[in-house]
Amino acid sequence: MKTKNIVIILTLFVFAFTAQAQENKVVKKETTVKKVVTKEGSKVVVKEIKEVDKETGAVIVADDENENQEFNEAIVKDTDKEVVTDQETIDAQNEALIAAEKKRQEEALKASIEAEKAKAEAEKKILEEQKQARLKALEENRKKLEKRGKGIAPLKKDN
Repeated sequence: MKTKNIVIILTLFVFAFTAQAQENKVVKKETTVKKVVTKEGSKVVVKEIKEVDKETGAVIVADDENENQEFNEAIVKDTDKEVVTDQETIDAQNEALIAAEKKRQEEALKASIEAEKAKAEAEKKILEEQKQARLKALEENRKKLEKRGKGIAPLKKDN
């Protein structure tokens, strides 16, 4: 009876260990999180994209009792993309820099306009002085020409 019990127990152990199927599964999971920051002027867009690449499959071996067999893998690839965050903000510092630059450009433009007006006024004044000098020289030349020596009849004016 002892031998019978031992044989039964051994049979159960052998059956239990050989009955377990060897499951050769391949599971590969790769997760990548990308953070993309886009700046357009003072608008900042932040996107976080979670990308999961998953490969699942099984190792296929021929159903004979040979050792060191060639095997094949039946693999299914799956890619899943998910937008985790999508934020849009306004960069206050950049906004202030843009406003300051705009103000500086406007002031430079006003200063340039004033400088051009002053330059034009100075040129106008110089031209007026030259015109007055020419008129004065013409008047002196005319008086000189009108003045005749003794014995010569004075010129008649054409008015």
